Amino acid sequence: MAHFIVKLAGAQPDRTTRANVEAHVAWLHALQDAGKLVLCGPCDDGTAIIVLSCSTLEDATDLANRDPFAETGAYAERTVHAFQLATPENNFLLGAPSESPSR
Repeated sequence: MAHFIVKLAGAQPDRTTRANVEAHVAWLHALQDAGKLVLCGPCDDGTAIIVLSCSTLEDATDLANRDPFAETGAYAERTVHAFQLATPENNFLLGAPSESPSR
C-alpha cells in the first residue's frame, strides 16, 4: 500500500458544528477499522493533516471526498498528495542500511 497525505486548510469555524465533528470522528474510526488511517490531527497554524494508506491516489481522493468535513466545507482547501513514509524499517528511504558501528 502507498501513503497519501490529505492537507486541509482554510478552516471555516461556522461550518464546524458538533454534529459535523462527531460525523468526522466516526469517519476517522471507520478508516482506522479498515486499516486506511495512518495518522491525523490538527496543526498549530489552523490546518490539519490526514495520512492514508491506499492503493492509488484515486482511492485516497475518493476517501478524502467522503469526509463529512469535505461534504460541509469545514475547510476551504483540501489537497491529496502521494507521500513516502520514511521510517527506521526502510532506513528513512536511503536504501539498505550500511554496515556501521553502533551508535
